[in-house]
Amino acid sequence: MKKYIKILSVASLFIVTSCSDLLVEIPKNSLAQETFFKTAQDAESSVYGIYAPMREDQSYKVWFPAMLTNLNDYTFGRGSQVAISEYQGLDGTNIVRAELVWQRLYQSINYSNISIQEIPKVGMNETKKKELIAEAKFLRALNYFNMVRLFGAIPIRTEPFTEINKVAGKRMPVAEVYKLIEADLTQAETDLPDKGVQEGRPNKWSAKTLLADAYLTTEQWQKAANKADEVIKSRKFSLVEVKVSDDFLKIFGPTVQTTTEYIFSLKFSRIDQLGWGYVTFPHATNTPYSPGGNRAHFTRPTFPLIRDWAKEDLRKDFNLYTDYVDRVTNKVVALPAAEPICFRKYRDGAAPSGSASGNDYYFYRYADALLIYAEAAAMAENGPSELALERLNMVKRRAYGLSQTAPSAIDVKTGLSKETFRETVLVERAYEFMLEFKRWFDLKRMGTPYLKSKIKESLNKDVKDVHLLWPIPKVEIDNNPDMKPADQNPGY
Repeated sequence: MKKYIKILSVASLFIVTSCSDLLVEIPKNSLAQETFFKTAQDAESSVYGIYAPMREDQSYKVWFPAMLTNLNDYTFGRGSQVAISEYQGLDGTNIVRAELVWQRLYQSINYSNISIQEIPKVGMNETKKKELIAEAKFLRALNYFNMVRLFGAIPIRTEPFTEINKVAGKRMPVAEVYKLIEADLTQAETDLPDKGVQEGRPNKWSAKTLLADAYLTTEQWQKAANKADEVIKSRKFSLVEVKVSDDFLKIFGPTVQTTTEYIFSLKFSRIDQLGWGYVTFPHATNTPYSPGGNRAHFTRPTFPLIRDWAKEDLRKDFNLYTDYVDRVTNKVVALPAAEPICFRKYRDGAAPSGSASGNDYYFYRYADALLIYAEAAAMAENGPSELALERLNMVKRRAYGLSQTAPSAIDVKTGLSKETFRETVLVERAYEFMLEFKRWFDLKRMGTPYLKSKIKESLNKDVKDVHLLWPIPKVEIDNNPDMKPADQNPGY
């Protein structure tokens, strides 16, 4: 059985959150934050606690990936997810889900802040102490990076809080949030170990890749290229070789513990409530790919990215299906004509339940470093160099089952402008990272006109400016003395 990180309940001793209450003060007889941190194990346990909110349904386990998937220009939602795909702002159901994402990620940020504040006081090995603080800063940066891209200007909280009347903070400019992200990751890449203590915990290369992504998003082209280049030149990673489409299971399969291209992921396990809940979302009921299934999103052959996807690209067959063998009746079932294609990148038919899928949530793989470099270097150098082309083509060749280092007929050729090359990289990212929850962020960082044109071309939907961000939770506005109703994102 796949290993998973054992999340200790230390963090729950400090703060409990729910849908209705942002914070609940701890009982006086509970173990207090001030008296908990005594040993090296206490320090490490506090860092384990940072992961707990990240692994809940309300964050990366279900709603963060599910909602982002339905904002793609190659998917459309079903059921309660339809409203997201309409691009007219979230309805009441999905506003609540967005609020829960906010609460869980800030909860994780607060646990980071507790560790960052308290671990320096613990008598322990200084190198290990620095590593744990760096891990807390990496996770804080990761959560802030996702929040600022979803909600825009947000409060910057770097001090722990345990009482509701201490949860303050004005919405800070996006640029200020990125300053904190960059500062946290600059320290993390220095102090994290070369290899993570366990799979599912970051190392210095995880920090460098996340920092490269942050630089890419803020259009600091040369910094993004340089940081991605450090990861590539480390020679610690390589793309997994594939010859047939199902070879991608060597990366995404439910029993995979690690690969040569693994940089950072959240680990899940085939144990009830400890699996990755998102895996049930792409699949129809009774498929051989998941014991659950609600087909929360699908795609159509008319969507440009799907329409133009070469059948020789092994990722296409690996990712998409139009029929399946019903696990109960053993008969072939075709998907409905109106919803003709589903996704099967993540599959675990042997999971004991829908809450026990063993697949992992990849935040970063080696392909990220290669494609970040290709795009950023071309933008910094006013056109693609041979090296930028080669690193893009390495990803593309692997997808076709070819040698990653030998020139091939499917290679992207020289002579492209930086704009055309960037668009080519964006298409390659869409295929390589299909259902890895990056496409909406890619569309956004290309600018509002670009995003609107892609959604219109694919889905014939008009995206309003005011609905490019998720709403600030009402509970935050009600309980934060530095916020007023006027601070809400427009349109909500």
